[in-house]
Amino acid sequence: MRISTMMTAAAIVGLAPAAAVAQTAYNSAPTAGWHYGTGNDYSPANSAVLTTDAGDQLFLRWHVTYDQAAASSNTGLYQFSPGQFDLNNNHSLSFDWGFDSSGSGGYDGATLTVDDLGAHRSYSYNAFDPLNLGSNNFNDNYNAGGVVENSARLNFPFLMGGAFDPNADDTYRVTLSVTGLNGGTRSLSTLAQVGAGVGAVPEPASWAMMLGGFGLVGGAMRRRKVQLRFG
Repeated sequence: MRISTMMTAAAIVGLAPAAAVAQTAYNSAPTAGWHYGTGNDYSPANSAVLTTDAGDQLFLRWHVTYDQAAASSNTGLYQFSPGQFDLNNNHSLSFDWGFDSSGSGGYDGATLTVDDLGAHRSYSYNAFDPLNLGSNNFNDNYNAGGVVENSARLNFPFLMGGAFDPNADDTYRVTLSVTGLNGGTRSLSTLAQVGAGVGAVPEPASWAMMLGGFGLVGGAMRRRKVQLRFG
């Protein structure tokens, strides 16, 4: 390729529009606020809030049902002790979720995924039809201006089959993904650690990097192996 052609291609790349930027702030509050249910409009909100360059927002937080959400770490990790839960009185581990699509002017759909990192199990559901009844039978927390909000408890049957163990050391991850926004699908995740918790499961890209590293080390060791000759 000629140098002039390469310079032209570089200039075109430089003029191409930048990819949509999304920034996440922790222990923050969505611009629209939390507006559903008595006792849920906490102050401070202590939410993880993802804001896109279009002005859309996704927001998540963990807490004990009926209790205010405590502050998380600066990576979105909320910590709990087993003694905080009382399932007999509906004090479970809960997460609140919501999004504001006013920047995009609308959305196509939303999905919630809860990963039980200790048991290596994943539960995913349509945010507007978690019971798979084919209708908007669950989410009743709409607000004006394209804001949608709701919450869920880990002992709900459609999440973990009602098998949430409040006394087990574990770590849970919830991910909210919204489709149809400017820039495509947007996703936000937060973590809840119960007791000592468990280590997070490496992402596929991380596994690939580790396996590649092991291969490089093995190759280097083979090259360094000394060959013995017997005369």
